[in-house]
Amino acid sequence: MYNKTWRATGVALILSASMAFCLSAADGEKSLYQRLGGEPAVRAVAGGLVDAILADNRVNRWFAHAASSAANTAAYKAKLADFICQNTGGPCKYKGSDMVSAHTGRAVTGEAFDAVVEDLIGVLNHHKVPAKEKAELLGILGPLKSSIVQK
Repeated sequence: MYNKTWRATGVALILSASMAFCLSAADGEKSLYQRLGGEPAVRAVAGGLVDAILADNRVNRWFAHAASSAANTAAYKAKLADFICQNTGGPCKYKGSDMVSAHTGRAVTGEAFDAVVEDLIGVLNHHKVPAKEKAELLGILGPLKSSIVQK
């Protein structure tokens, strides 16, 4: 279902996000967090992404702990929401591990990272996130690939 077109779309969105982020900061416009819809929207996206990841056979083996109980799933959703909230200009404080520490020794592949990006794009589309905000969010998260995919 997902192919190189999705990856190319993700790369294009990431590149355009870099430019959009610089322009929006200069314009003094609302933070990405605010434009996404604040805490309810960030929590909905994070929750939807975790649900999509846990249902995705391409990647769910890396998330076995999150899937092991309802409490672990809820904790993972909350931590991801805090991460997204903080990194989009919201008031939340992410208290989890840095990306390198969290992924060291986990053998996450580039294909797995790309699959999670595809899942995220699907969730953003489901929630009808506008293209500009979608690109900015992907622009924030995309550069994490080198910290998550380790050789």
